Amino acid sequence: MPDQCPSDGAVRWYAVHVPAGREASFAEKCRKALDPALLEDCIAPRYERYVKRGGVWRIEMAPLFAEYVFVATRDAEALAKALGRLSFAAPIVGRRGRAYAPLAAGVQSWLESTLDASHVLRASEGRIDQGVLTVERGPLRGSERIVRKIDRRKRLAFVALGGGDEGFLLKAALSVPSKS
Repeated sequence: MPDQCPSDGAVRWYAVHVPAGREASFAEKCRKALDPALLEDCIAPRYERYVKRGGVWRIEMAPLFAEYVFVATRDAEALAKALGRLSFAAPIVGRRGRAYAPLAAGVQSWLESTLDASHVLRASEGRIDQGVLTVERGPLRGSERIVRKIDRRKRLAFVALGGGDEGFLLKAALSVPSKS
């Protein structure tokens, strides 16, 4: 049960609900307002997405998890109390019994490995040969087995994270210019 109540002192990520469009500013406020010994980081992950305007494809940034940021800490209870003392609402989301529920270890690990230093999931590029996806460049390289759907027209991949009842699909930019 390491995903439910970690007590090994590991840094775990916990979801915090924030107003839509305020993810980045909330993360910055938390970094400034909270004790660095308590808050390892406050992460407002974003992803690059392809947008076609005026017949030209461009890359824009968008929140990876709209209305949520992740707080990284070794002590969720103490962090929840510190968040409660802030002048703006910042509740940690999800509880399992009396403990706060961290992000699943596998999901946290995948995000840590694919997000860059600025907490951005960069665009990837790949190809499909005889129905098999191969990502050639970008953070999705090596994650082909968890890509559930590809929308080549919108240059978008849907990545399955987590499992069972806690699983969800995540959008990621994936350009697949060739398919055979």
